Amino acid sequence: MSLSPSGSETSGRAEGAPGARARLTLSHVSHRYGRLLAVDDVSLTLPAGEFVCLLGPSGCGKSSLLRVIAGLQRQTSGQVLIDGEEVAGPVRFVPPENRGVGLMFQDYALFPHLNVLGNVAFGLSAYPRAKRREMALEALEIVGMAKFAKSYPHTLSGGEQQRVALARALAPRPRIMLLDEPFSGLDRKLRDAVREETLTILRRSGASCVMVTHDPEEAMLMADRIAL
Repeated sequence: MSLSPSGSETSGRAEGAPGARARLTLSHVSHRYGRLLAVDDVSLTLPAGEFVCLLGPSGCGKSSLLRVIAGLQRQTSGQVLIDGEEVAGPVRFVPPENRGVGLMFQDYALFPHLNVLGNVAFGLSAYPRAKRREMALEALEIVGMAKFAKSYPHTLSGGEQQRVALARALAPRPRIMLLDEPFSGLDRKLRDAVREETLTILRRSGASCVMVTHDPEEAMLMADRIAL
């Protein structure tokens, strides 16, 4: 099964203002794994500050599309633009670290041998050491985890690990945040609380967001727009 532009619907919140500059533009993006078509001719425009959910069953190509946007995989065809600049096209390809994109994985992907501060600072290698520490601590403060800076991932609860993963994605101050089923590993009660907290943090950051989910209720609660 592949993700294709089969339609969209809008949740109760307003969409981005008419004429707002596109933060992210996908133009006829497709991606194949060998003969398997995972993403099929997807086009999407995301204004600055908007939150879009990609809703669909597991295996339909949602996560593959996030990886294409992030630059972790190269599209088979089509074009990806961020703030009007082509970052992936027939010839041009901008590496992930130069796209201004934050990615939060489903399993959080925290490094067990690094403490919380080290995990959050990991993607900030382009900055001097003191600046890396400053930016990482600032991100931890935003998610309420600064006091756990010296702790290791295995000592944290699921909700705390989720917040550390969010801090790591926010630390480089990305223009776009990509979230791949970020709450699926949490129990229902904790998921509801963490989801609300995460949405508040993301709104305050001003980043445009694309989140993958298979849960229609979750999509309706979080998104300005839902792409099916």
